[in-house]
Amino acid sequence: MPDELPDAVHAKIEALSERGNIAHDAGRIDDAIAAWEQALALVPKPQAIWDAALWLHASIADALRAKGDVTAALQRFEVAGRCADGATNPFVLLGLGACRLDLGHADEAVDPLLRAYMLEGEDIFADEDPKYLELLRQHRLVD
Repeated sequence: MPDELPDAVHAKIEALSERGNIAHDAGRIDDAIAAWEQALALVPKPQAIWDAALWLHASIADALRAKGDVTAALQRFEVAGRCADGATNPFVLLGLGACRLDLGHADEAVDPLLRAYMLEGEDIFADEDPKYLELLRQHRLVD
């Protein structure tokens, strides 16, 4: 794992991330994505080794999913999953599974949804459509 980002870069990324969060909370999804993309552009190469890249890609993916662009969201969740600790991040795993199920790939959705469940329990599904947890129940993987 690399050292921490330089303070000035970290501060800029944090400020843009917060701008994105505020825009997202206000329902301005495109503005949120734009802010997070600006922040992502500040992350040094190779980006995948930095924690910031993980949460920025995951935030963008979640926003794309909220907009209904499930294909683009899945692509971003896949990128997030290849970032540092992304393969074990419950939010990323939930996003991967949800997008795959929404795109009609139920068999490919089971593994990431189960791993998200194993890491966080049923709570991670609290704000999601019940169909994601139901898929695990249909496969008799959870009660």
